[in-house]
Amino acid sequence: MTSNEILMLAVGLFTGAQLTNLMHAVWASRDARRDAGAAQAALKRAAGDRYLSSFRLYLLGVSAVPAPGDPHPAELLEASVRDFELKLWDAADRVEDAARRDGLL
Repeated sequence: MTSNEILMLAVGLFTGAQLTNLMHAVWASRDARRDAGAAQAALKRAAGDRYLSSFRLYLLGVSAVPAPGDPHPAELLEASVRDFELKLWDAADRVEDAARRDGLL
C-alpha cells in the first residue's frame, strides 16, 4: 500500500466514525423528542383521568338519583292519590249507610 492509500483509509475510517456518531446523535434526539411527546401526552391523559375520576366521585357523592330503598317521588304521589281516593270512597259509603239507616234512600 502506498502512503496515499493509507491516508485515504485513515480519512475514510475517521469520516465513517464521525458520520456514525452524527447518525447516533440524530437518532437519540429523535427518540428524546418522541419520548418527550409521549410523556406530555401521558401527563395530559393522567390529568384528564384524574379530573374525570374526581367528577365520577363527585357524581356519586351528590347523586340526584335516590337510593334503591327510597321510593320514587312519582310512586309517593301515586300512593297518596290512591289513599285519597280510598278515603273518598269510604266517606261516600258511610254517607250512603247513614242515609239508608235514616230512611232517606
